[in-house]
Amino acid sequence: MDVIEGARTAERREPLPPGAFDANLFSLFNAMSWQITLGSPAILYAKSLGASATVLGVIASLSPLLVILQIPAAHLLPKYGYRRFILAGWGSRTVCIFGLAAVPLLVFLDMQTRLVLVLLLLFGFNLLRGMASGAWLPWISQIIPERLRGRFLSRDQMFGQTGCLLSLVMATITLGDQPVGWRFSLVFLFSAVGASLSLVFIRKVPDVTAPDQLRASGLRVPWLQMARYRPFLKLTIFNLLYVLAIGGIGVFSIAYLRGEAHYPEQWIVGLSTMAVAGAMVTLPITARAIDRIGSRPILLGCMAGFVAILLAWFSTAAGIINCSVGLVMLLNLATGVVAVNYAVANNRLAMVIVPRMGSNHFFAIFTVTTNMAAGLSPIAWGLMLDGIGPWHRSAGPVDLNRFSLFFGMAMLMAVVAATFGLWLEEKRPGARHVHMAMEPQATGASPIAVGGTPAGMPQDRQQQI
Repeated sequence: MDVIEGARTAERREPLPPGAFDANLFSLFNAMSWQITLGSPAILYAKSLGASATVLGVIASLSPLLVILQIPAAHLLPKYGYRRFILAGWGSRTVCIFGLAAVPLLVFLDMQTRLVLVLLLLFGFNLLRGMASGAWLPWISQIIPERLRGRFLSRDQMFGQTGCLLSLVMATITLGDQPVGWRFSLVFLFSAVGASLSLVFIRKVPDVTAPDQLRASGLRVPWLQMARYRPFLKLTIFNLLYVLAIGGIGVFSIAYLRGEAHYPEQWIVGLSTMAVAGAMVTLPITARAIDRIGSRPILLGCMAGFVAILLAWFSTAAGIINCSVGLVMLLNLATGVVAVNYAVANNRLAMVIVPRMGSNHFFAIFTVTTNMAAGLSPIAWGLMLDGIGPWHRSAGPVDLNRFSLFFGMAMLMAVVAATFGLWLEEKRPGARHVHMAMEPQATGASPIAVGGTPAGMPQDRQQQI
């Protein structure tokens, strides 16, 4: 036991590789940017311009839907390199944020025209982000050794959550009691400055040569065989169920608080900081535990937490309990805890399951599939909410209305996701993972190493990222 504990202590003291801290600082300033552009300030501004629930759902769906561009981008990563790809995407999308900051000042345009401009700029922002984001996980997977990934991902989330907190505090103070156009403009400008600063630090992260053997050589990528690899398929299905359940919470809880509970914008943004506080409190615990106990127990615990959170939202929307400020604070706090732990555990498990060879394409399948579902989910929920409209029925103490039905149905989906999570596969911490090799395609494609049960796999391809 002393030897094991000594090894753990030495591992904790082992420094992270060069570039890890710069990657964390990139996450800090990047979060300062996207927390505004993809978060509650952008949703609230769109709603102030008269956006319906369906339009809000479209805004929430742009980011995950446009991740589909990672599929063609995966072929370009080995040619251009990870850092160059991210710099191009992140730099170009920053221009869209500066444009977004100008829209609230165009008071000579009517509200509908400004809403259209917002949608176009957010589309451009997410289009560029969708293409470039495919480089991040493969890049980090090569820079950070497997034994240190839990610690790095937890620290990276801590930096990111700090950036989110700074943005939310700034937005809360700037918007004030009566948000007007120039106040929203200042908030979006803060986002653009954060995006610009993030580029300074991503330049300092060392680039690596992509290990993928499938370069621009006309070789066919065996997408179907990759998607059918059992541990990878199970994790993908689990994430699909997760995003279908959780995909609309961020936008429609805001719509509920503003439209039904009549919370002012400043309160909604201010209460959002509790989610960041919850994430920051729990991340140090996650960093110490995840590399020892693995990702699967944390993922299952997070899904149970989401079920409880959705049950509480259903109870408030159904009039069973009062939607008090204290309850909203508690729900946001709990959401921050489970969401950040889910993100760390999910990314770590994906990095464990996906093999080194073909990693660009595996990560592209994983992110595109789940993000497509995440993009369609808020649109579907938004159409449902608009379709129900003002309808409601009382069943004893329960008021059935569009928001109570939304939270109730999302809760049932979360139960299904939690149940499926029992079948996730993960190697025991410290154990060797076995691999299999795909047979070369008839067209002459190179074999791709995939984790599983193998036969005849060359020793040098049995590395796990």
